[in-house]
Amino acid sequence: MCNLMKSAAIAAVCTFTVSAGAAPFTATLPDQATISTSFYVGNVTSPGTSAAGAARLTFELIGYGGIDGYGPRISSSDVFDSFGFRVNDPGIDGVTFGAILNMGGSYPGTPTLYDNNPDINPLGATLVDYQDNGFNQGGTARFAVDFTLLEGANDFAFDFGLNRGVGEGWGLRNIVVTADLPSPQAPPIPEPQTYALMLAGLSAVGFFTRRRTRR
Repeated sequence: MCNLMKSAAIAAVCTFTVSAGAAPFTATLPDQATISTSFYVGNVTSPGTSAAGAARLTFELIGYGGIDGYGPRISSSDVFDSFGFRVNDPGIDGVTFGAILNMGGSYPGTPTLYDNNPDINPLGATLVDYQDNGFNQGGTARFAVDFTLLEGANDFAFDFGLNRGVGEGWGLRNIVVTADLPSPQAPPIPEPQTYALMLAGLSAVGFFTRRRTRR
């Protein structure tokens, strides 16, 4: 009986409830009003790894001048300006998303997106909003993509292959990364009934110890 009560006391001490949850994470990259090259890379450092596809990158692309979308080639000098970006892809040719957008160019109309091509858009990025301001007036486009945020460094590469017509240019703003990261394990918290069982067990151990001492 004594051994049984001792075991109960030990079990009471070892029975805990551990709380778990998710901690929101947000990081913002600095706006790039005007990017002088065709390539920009931003970096975000995360304290943990999200669940697969549980992080989101959103950003706004700014087009200046006459950025040409997809349309009929009137002459051999006609070109299309293509935009793409990559998430945590070390390869030079790896593309997370690609699009041909008309923002002030000669071919107004619906943007040409590669959102249904798994080779060019494996993460399923989407064009959230799009504005063509008219010929030579530029425009804007907002994108969103869900991905897996990694612990440590995460790279976001943006590439706009403009053909650098007069007044053409591009920039980025409102670049935000959000994710739910696993919360650190909280210290074990005994349940209320555990305290009662523990006290009962300790009382029983004390009782039998006193009886043995008297003998």
